[in-house]
Amino acid sequence: MPSQALLNWQNTRIPNLIEVENQCVATNAIVPLPNLADENMRAHVLLLSAHFQGFCRDLHTECVQFLAAATPATMQFAIQRQGVASRKLDKGNPNFDSLQADFERFGFNLKAALGIATDPPANPANKAHVRLIHYMNEWRNYAAHQNVSRPTVGLPFTVATVVGWRNSCNALATALDGIMYNQLHTLTGAHPW
Repeated sequence: MPSQALLNWQNTRIPNLIEVENQCVATNAIVPLPNLADENMRAHVLLLSAHFQGFCRDLHTECVQFLAAATPATMQFAIQRQGVASRKLDKGNPNFDSLQADFERFGFNLKAALGIATDPPANPANKAHVRLIHYMNEWRNYAAHQNVSRPTVGLPFTVATVVGWRNSCNALATALDGIMYNQLHTLTGAHPW
């Protein structure tokens, strides 16, 4: 059974993103309006990044709460506070460094858990997903900061490219959900969700 964070990602966040994708496609379908199309694409990548960051933060919070609930009542507040203290996902992009910093607090190596710690990687698909998340964040920063110079990675900047980034976010969300399930089960002996 998936976490509440993953259920929300799959049942609310993904459908909302698909609606934005449909809007971007419709903008280009009849009479392309270059300025509007570019603005829609910028909004699209911003929303994708924001929703993925929201999923990651929700999952992290859910994990902290589960772990805290497995401790004596006198320790729960301290564990909850420390579990989210200086959390990278509260103020930075959902890049791999932020994911590592926040989720490795639970006592595991994220690269190893994803199968990307070795060369060649044990899980080449996850290695590709991490690379595509990096591209998404480059374009997210381009859009958010109104940069003039377009990123040189993740080209072409099309709806299909952003859909690929969404698919990578979805694959990593599913993998991270499973990793955290296993890690919390290892730490507590209980099934977290």
